[in-house]
Amino acid sequence: MKGYRCRLLTLLLMLPLLSGCWDRTEINDLAFVLTTGWDLEEDGQIRCSVLVPLPGQMGGPSGGGGGSSGGKSFYIDSEVGPTFRDAQAKLQRRMSRRMFVAHRRTLLISEELAKKGIREVFDSTSRSPESRMTTYMVITSGKAYDLLNATPKFERFSSEAIRELAKSKTIIDMNMKAVAVELSTPGMDPVVPYMGVKPSEKGEKPSKEVEALGYAQFKDDKLTGILQDKAADGLAWLKKKNVNVTASLKLPDGATVTVRFFNMNSHIKPRLTGGRLRYEIRAFAMAKVAESTGMTDFSQSSVVRKLENAMNDYVKESIRTTLEQAKKYHADSAELGAYLWRAYPSVWKNQYSADWPKGLDDAEFDIQAKTVLYETGLIYENVAKGEMDK
Repeated sequence: MKGYRCRLLTLLLMLPLLSGCWDRTEINDLAFVLTTGWDLEEDGQIRCSVLVPLPGQMGGPSGGGGGSSGGKSFYIDSEVGPTFRDAQAKLQRRMSRRMFVAHRRTLLISEELAKKGIREVFDSTSRSPESRMTTYMVITSGKAYDLLNATPKFERFSSEAIRELAKSKTIIDMNMKAVAVELSTPGMDPVVPYMGVKPSEKGEKPSKEVEALGYAQFKDDKLTGILQDKAADGLAWLKKKNVNVTASLKLPDGATVTVRFFNMNSHIKPRLTGGRLRYEIRAFAMAKVAESTGMTDFSQSSVVRKLENAMNDYVKESIRTTLEQAKKYHADSAELGAYLWRAYPSVWKNQYSADWPKGLDDAEFDIQAKTVLYETGLIYENVAKGEMDK
C-alpha cells in the first residue's frame, strides 16, 4: 500500500506540469484554399487569386454545381502586390480566417506571367511548410482568374474540374515537383498542361467549362510556345508517358478509322557518327478500334496490316511534328539533351551544353514505330452491313 500511495502522489504532483493544447487551431479558424491563381498585371504587379469553399453552403444539393445557382458554394477573391507573398498577405488582411494551402490541388499561372518566368513561383510556394510539391501546375490561356471563375456543370468547384483533367489519362500530368526537376536538370525544358475556358454549346443554361488545350512549352523557365494536336500526341511518346491518344486515320480504300492508342512507350538512343549527332527513336503502342466509317472487315489480316501501317505513319508523323516544334521554339521538350548527357558526358560538356538545344538543328532523327491492333471491340465489321456491301 505504501508503494501504491507513493506512485499516486507522484502522479498527482506531475499533473500541474502537464501543458494543455495552448496552440490549437480550430477548423472554424481556417480558410481551405483549393486553388491559387497567379496573374501578371499591366503595371508589372502580381495578382494573387484564391478559391475557397464556403462550408455553410455545402450542406446539400441545393448548393448547386460549380456555383451556377443562386447561392454559390465557394468564394473567389484576389489582390495585387509587387511580389507573390506580398499580394497574398494583402488578401489575408480582409479574410477573417487564415488561408490554409495544405489542401491546395492546383496552381494556375497565366500565360503572360509564364512568359516572364516561373522560377520565382517555386521560391514563394516551397518556403511554406504547408505547400505540397504534388500540387498540379497548369498554365492558363488568358488570365488565371478567368479559369478560376469557370462554371463546370459536372463539378462543384472549378478547381475540381481542373484537377480531374490534370490527372486524367488524356494529358500528361505535371506537378510542381516534376516541373522543378526538369528546370534543374541539364538538357531538359519543362512542358506544363495548358488549359482554358470553353463556353458550352447548345445548352439550355450555358456554362463555362474547363478545357485542356495542349501543353505549354518552356525554354528554361520562360514560356516560348504551345504544343497542340499532333505535336501534343508526339510528346507523349517522346516522354514515355502512357496517356490515351485518339486519332482518325484514312485507309487506302477511303474508309476512316478512329483508333485509341494505349500502352505507349519509346526507346531513345543518341549516337555520334563521324562527329554528327543522330538519334534513334523507336516508338511502341497498342490500339483499339473505336469506329470505322467504311464497311471494313477487321477479321481480314490484310485489313489489319493496312491499319497498323497507317497507325505507324501517324506515330512517326506526330513525333516528327513535336521535334519540329522543339526546333521552332528553341526548347528541348523531349529531354534529348539529357539522353546525350548520360550517353556521352564529356562530349555534352565540351560541345553541346553551352548552347543547347541548338545542337538539335543539325541532328538527324531515325524514327521507327511499331503499333499493334489489340482489339476491334465486340465486332469485326458493321453489324448493319448488307449482302450488297460484301
